[in-house]
Formats: sequence, structure tokens, C-alpha cells
Amino acid sequence: MKLGLKNLRQKQKSWLYDHPFIKSVLDNAWVFIVSTISALCFAFGFNAFMDPGVKEVGGQTVAKLVAGGMSGVSQNIVLFFHLCGWNDFDEHLAYSIIYFGLNVPLIFLAWFGIGKRFAIFTLINVAEVSLFIKLITVQYIPGLETLATFINNNGGLLARALFAGVTTGLSSALAFKVDISAGGVDVISYYIALKKGVLAGKYNVILNSITVLVFTLFTSALANWESVSVAEAFGRVFYSALYLLTCMIMIDHINVRNKKVQVRVVTEVQSMGDILINFFPHGVTAERGTGVFSGHEKYIFTIVIANSELSKVIEVIRETDQSAFVEVMDLRKIYGRFHVKAIK
Repeated sequence: MKLGLKNLRQKQKSWLYDHPFIKSVLDNAWVFIVSTISALCFAFGFNAFMDPGVKEVGGQTVAKLVAGGMSGVSQNIVLFFHLCGWNDFDEHLAYSIIYFGLNVPLIFLAWFGIGKRFAIFTLINVAEVSLFIKLITVQYIPGLETLATFINNNGGLLARALFAGVTTGLSSALAFKVDISAGGVDVISYYIALKKGVLAGKYNVILNSITVLVFTLFTSALANWESVSVAEAFGRVFYSALYLLTCMIMIDHINVRNKKVQVRVVTEVQSMGDILINFFPHGVTAERGTGVFSGHEKYIFTIVIANSELSKVIEVIRETDQSAFVEVMDLRKIYGRFHVKAIK
């Protein structure tokens, strides 16, 4: 049964490669579906746990948490409107418009600096988030209010921060899995990583820290209006930090594009190195040895690959030599040239 399914998948792949237009349509359709699910996850997490857009849910006061990146910047702009005395407007509609507007310049950066497909689907994701933020609200979906009330009443800010981190982190991670982004700082991170060859995590931390600080100052200024103390407003910083940490952990566990592993293969098949090079665009180091127990001549091949390629590498090795001994080691950093799949 398993062999039959494997042969069927191979025939499917061969047929699709012979029909590139249909393959392209199916690939883009899949990316669109994942982008939509990503946008839904973010809108749900934002409206249910971070900022329901009302002062009370189920009779309980709801304290707002600040998001990272452009989402947090949009929240700060909405708070600034309140500070200026502009209170007669729909917060979720204002947030949707501001969030989309802030991402427009970054879409141009993505188009010219990263890739056209990346930019188009990032724009689609941003537009979907802006739409869903307005549609998926406690005012329009009674079940959402029930959920928000339960979490707020039983878990408070701690539970809301954790659930918000999981849902919005899942949103970004899903986008990364199909080589697009959820907009905002993710676009900047991609650009810096591609053009400068350095990690862009510190820029995310700096921007998010500034966003949280500004949000805290604004909420403190509005403390009397919201009937909370300044100390309580500053206390929200810790929960916002917990949210950002949970979000980062969620992304790191799902998005393995930039993680590298070393695979070492001990085999009696001398051609294993050539086979690996034919399947993967990475260098392979070959060594010779002797098995102490068997006394047979062994070949040791070492290759560094992206974590996302691991399952395919193991499959190729097993098909070549069922008895091969394979060792996989996580790598913190690598130096030197390494082939990274281009983003379209």
C-alpha cells in the first residue's frame, strides 16, 4: 500500500513537471490558500486576545496588548488619535486602513528588492489581514465575544498574551513556509538578510521595543480616561513582552528555512556523494574509513543542508542504501558559501 502511494506521488510529480503551466497555477493557488489562512489566524488572534476594540467584554474590563511591527505601530497611531481627542471613529476600521497604508511602501521594497511573486502575495496577505481585522470582531461574531470573555475572565492578561502569541506567530510562520511574508518588519528582515548577508533579528527587537515603549507612554497618558492606574498601564509591558516572546518561539519552531543541519552518512556505496550532489545544490565532503567490527571499507560523506531539505535527503539516502548509518546534527552558525533557494 505504501509503495503504491509512493509510486502514485512520483507519477503526479512527473506529470506536473511535464505540464509547467498547470503546476504554476496549482502552486500559486496553494500559496493563496496558505496566505488566507495566515491572515485569518492573525485577525482572529488580534481581535480575540490582543485588542477586542471595546473597553468591556462580557462585563469585564479589557486591557489592550500591543502587537509587534506595523501592527503595533498602527495601534499606537490609533491611541494617538484618542490623545488628540478624536474618539468618534471605528477603531478596527481605522486600524485596518492604517495597517494597510503603512505596508504600501514596504511592498515596493519587496517588489524591487526581493522578488515580484513575494511582493504580490505579501500584498494579498496584508490586504486580507486589513479586511479580516474589520470583519472578525466581537461586534459581528457572537461566538468570538464568548471566547474572548472566557479567556479574559479565567486566564486574564497572561492567557491572552500566550494565545495571541500562538495565533499571530502561526500567522507569520505559515507565510514564511510558502516564501511570502505577513508584511511589515518581515519584509525588512527578508531584505536585509538577502542583501547584507546578516541576521536581521536585532532590527526586529529594536523596532518592537520602541513600539512597546510608545504604546506604554500613550496608554499611561490615557490611564485616567480608561479608569486604570499608570502602574497598571506600565504592567502591560510585561505581558506584551511575553506575547512577543511566544510569537518568536512559535515562528522559530515552524519556520525552518534559515536553519542548517549537518548530515553525515557512513555507507559502503561509493557513489553516494555523486547522488547527493545530483539531488541537492550543496557541496559534499568524502572520507574513507574502515568499519572496526566488520573490517569492511566504508565511505563517509558529510553535507550541510537546510532543515527543510532534511526529509528529502534521508529519503534519497535510504533509497540508495538501506543499511547506511546517518547522523544529523543541528548547527548554530555556518561560515562560507551556502546555496540558499532564491525567493521569486
